[in-house]
Amino acid sequence: MKRTLIAAFAALLAVPALAHDGVHIIDPFARVIGPSGAVYFRIGNDEATDDTLISATSPDAGMVMLMTSGAGSDGVMKMADAPEGFVVPAKGERVLASGGDHVMLMSLTRSLKSGDMVTLVLNFAKAGEVQVSLPVDNDRKTPPGMGPTPNDSQSGHVAATPLQSKPLSADQVAIVEVMKAMFDKPEAPLSVDPVVVMGDAALASWAQGDMGGRALLARKDGVWSITLCGGPDLRAPEFLAANGVKDAEMLSQMFNTVEDEMGADKVAFSSKFPQVVMMSTPPAN
Repeated sequence: MKRTLIAAFAALLAVPALAHDGVHIIDPFARVIGPSGAVYFRIGNDEATDDTLISATSPDAGMVMLMTSGAGSDGVMKMADAPEGFVVPAKGERVLASGGDHVMLMSLTRSLKSGDMVTLVLNFAKAGEVQVSLPVDNDRKTPPGMGPTPNDSQSGHVAATPLQSKPLSADQVAIVEVMKAMFDKPEAPLSVDPVVVMGDAALASWAQGDMGGRALLARKDGVWSITLCGGPDLRAPEFLAANGVKDAEMLSQMFNTVEDEMGADKVAFSSKFPQVVMMSTPPAN
């Protein structure tokens, strides 16, 4: 089953749900930074049973993944794929928003700017394929759906559940502990944020006093260690691949997306470290 939903551009006001049976997409939009982007929206489910968004594709991206991100109790950000998909409860909604669940676009096939339209095909376990045309809005700060609209209330939708911070994974905790054990000092405390893990490789931004940088870490025999400390080089997939990272492009895009969403000042501060320092031997490919 394939349906086409044309989403009207909306910057500050919620777009009403398009009425039809089954799942429907409310107020979708994308943010794009360089070769990657993230898509946010609300999913409404009018059926009496749960449905699950299990995958997505787009002619505008070489790879599309369902992702989840969030901050732990100590503020460290993490991003991970969501192979189990996103369950949409019966007679309810699921919110995909910045800092939580989202659809990630990687290796964009064309340059995109605010006002351009993106095509996304969402694959649901029960509803099948739902095709959505949505705008790029890089300036938007509000989440999808600014609360229930009159149309939402008439269709029986429940209010969106606020996003909750997600606990850190064991890998996230281990990486922060490794970095603090090596560099943290009472007179110069180290903060580590964000941390993105993919397989046996990870990237983390750090700040200490008036200096900031990034670290590449590798896991061997279950133990994380710092491979490199550097600045802007660690955002480049070519540099990561040359230093032993498998799937370097994917890790780079995941990390850059999380760091970019923290703002230009954060990216600039983490790029201050002026050199690349090898801490241990990079793993062999």
